[in-house]
Amino acid sequence: MARILVLCPYPLHGAPSQRFRFEQYLESLHEEGHVVAVSPFMPAVAHRIIYKRGYLARKVCGVLFGFLRRLACMSTLVRYDYVFVHREASPIGPPIFEAIVSALHRRTIFDFDDAIFVPRVSEGNRLVMHLKWFTKTSFTCKRFWKVAVCNPYLQQWALQRNKNVVLLPTTIDLTYHRRITHSPPLRLPTIGWTGSHSTVKYLDVVRKALVDLSARYEFEFIVICDVDPKLDEVPNYRFIRWTLETEIEDLSQIQIGLMPVPEGEWEMGKVGFKAIQYSGVGAVPVVSATGSGHEVVIDSETGFVVKNTTEAWVNALSKLLAEPETVRVMGAKAREYILLHYSVEANTDIFLNLFTAQ
Repeated sequence: MARILVLCPYPLHGAPSQRFRFEQYLESLHEEGHVVAVSPFMPAVAHRIIYKRGYLARKVCGVLFGFLRRLACMSTLVRYDYVFVHREASPIGPPIFEAIVSALHRRTIFDFDDAIFVPRVSEGNRLVMHLKWFTKTSFTCKRFWKVAVCNPYLQQWALQRNKNVVLLPTTIDLTYHRRITHSPPLRLPTIGWTGSHSTVKYLDVVRKALVDLSARYEFEFIVICDVDPKLDEVPNYRFIRWTLETEIEDLSQIQIGLMPVPEGEWEMGKVGFKAIQYSGVGAVPVVSATGSGHEVVIDSETGFVVKNTTEAWVNALSKLLAEPETVRVMGAKAREYILLHYSVEANTDIFLNLFTAQ
């Protein structure tokens, strides 16, 4: 039995990176007899508004409260056998808490799932750009005992700083991610995209392709997001506001899922999670050749990997819209591939082995 302290940015059940990196393994840790304490930096009330424009005073209060909570947490480090830090111990400032943790603890684990060493902030928080400490990731990699990352690109980056790097894909639980049959059946073939305010701009990669495609085929285009990108130029466009309660029901309306990704260092650090989610509900993923899409999708077998040209996107989507049986067969193969490589079931042992003396 081990005592494990988890330091993370956000409250439980509130952030995708936490939900699909470590939260869904907490039960397995408990089943192994471990005792786990989770310490978020951000209080729930601040997390609800942190990525929205405005609310400056409330955001400042939330961050100050988070720093006080972190300081209090540092005095408890000696109670634990392992300390697991997801992304960062605090969202701004130098790696003070990471330095304290590495100085006081021998068995420290650093987990991250994005290229968080690349300077980047959300549109609603540009004022904090100069308060971010983007070298924190490198600092933590060098000083922690183990590092866990989501894809080979981040693995190679981390290996330059730490020899003990574990490749742990971001995963889904296929008892949760499953297709829910809709009644009555969907009227039109559906193409869809799911994401958040931070990636909604990626839809610009496929806007023209969707308009051109609509001249040849009738389909419904669904966007599931926290903000509406207003793709009104695409016929039969429908926006669904994302909620945790209806997440899987809404995803199940998508038969062909899009994951457009532009060129960029930040994008190279992504795991291709949209494709994983689409595949989990039996939808066919069509992904950009840039980024990690080719790691999650076997081209022409479990989906399509395409260049970021209008012609390439139109050709791939046309094939699927013209051949409904191909959508059914590919969707089944896509889900099977995720079961073998990107499911909780397939990766639980990798996660649990982080907390061994190896």
